[in-house]
Amino acid sequence: MNAGGQSRTVLVTGAAGFIGSALCRRLCSLGHRVVGYDDLSRGRREYLPSGMRLVEGSILDVARLDDAMRESRPEWVIHLAAMHFIPDCIAHPDKTMAVNVEGTRCVLDCCRERSLRHVAFASSGAVYAPGDAPCVETRTPLGPLEVYGESKVAGEQLARRFHEQTGISTSILRFFNAIGRHETNWHVVPHIFESLRRSDSVELGSTAPRRDYIDTRDIADAIVAVADRAEPLTLYNVGTGAAYSVDEVVDALRRILARPITIVQKQSRVRTNERMVLLADIGSIRKATGWHPQFSLDDTLRDLVAAYRL
Repeated sequence: MNAGGQSRTVLVTGAAGFIGSALCRRLCSLGHRVVGYDDLSRGRREYLPSGMRLVEGSILDVARLDDAMRESRPEWVIHLAAMHFIPDCIAHPDKTMAVNVEGTRCVLDCCRERSLRHVAFASSGAVYAPGDAPCVETRTPLGPLEVYGESKVAGEQLARRFHEQTGISTSILRFFNAIGRHETNWHVVPHIFESLRRSDSVELGSTAPRRDYIDTRDIADAIVAVADRAEPLTLYNVGTGAAYSVDEVVDALRRILARPITIVQKQSRVRTNERMVLLADIGSIRKATGWHPQFSLDDTLRDLVAAYRL
C-alpha cells in the first residue's frame, strides 16, 4: 500500500519504455494496480514488473486505447508514450508530430468521458529557449531548437485545453535529462557504458554542454507526488538543479571505475543545433509536494556500473 494509504488504478502509456518501466515498478511497489499501454516499438516487456498487465497497442489506435481505458477504469492516466530520441525526431519530423501531438490528442480524447482523478502529460526541458540560467516554469521563455521540443510545446497546449474543457486535474511535467537502467535509446550515457564494455576509449561529439541528469527512479517519485495531490492544473520542472558536462560524467566514471578512459572526438556526433546549458529550477515542485531527488549523479552511475557489469 502506498504512503497515502489508498491504492489507485493507473494506466501508463509508454509503460515498457525507459521512464515508463521505472514508473511502473514504483507504482507497483506502492501497491497501486497498474495497466501498461505500449506498442513495444522501443520498450521491452521484460522491463516491467512481473504480474503487471500490459496492453500492446499504439496511442494512435483510438479504438484499442479506448477499450483499454474502459476495461481498466483508471483513476490516474500517465501519458509518457512519445518519440524522444532527438536524431530520430530530426530524421522523421512528420512521424514525430504524429506520435507526439496527434497521439497526445488521442490519449486526452479517450480520457474525456471518464471519472479520472488525475492526468499527467510528460513534457520536456527541451521546450525552453537556450540560456545559461536555470529554467523557471513561469519566467523562462519557450523556444525549442528542434521538432521534438516543438511537439512537446504543442502537447502542453493540448493538456491545458483538456483541463479547461473537462475540469479534470492535469499536470504538465517537464522532464530534464533522464538517466538510469533500461534505457531504450542511444543517448550519450548508455553510449559511454556500451563503449566501455569493449575498450577504454569512447567516441563522443561535443563534451562541453552541461545537462541536468536525473535518475528515472526520481522521476517516478515526482510523478507519483504530483498525482497524489491532484491539483487542478500544474506545471513543474522535474530535474535535480545541478548540471554536468559530458567531460564531468566521464571524469566521474574514471573515479568510480578506477580505470583510464580516453575520449575520442568525432565530428559526426556533434549536433548542428546545440545548447550549452540545460538546467532545471525545481523550486516549484519541491515547495508544492515536498519531492526532491534522492539519487546523485554518482549514485546513478554506480548503479549503471552494476547493471552493465563493468
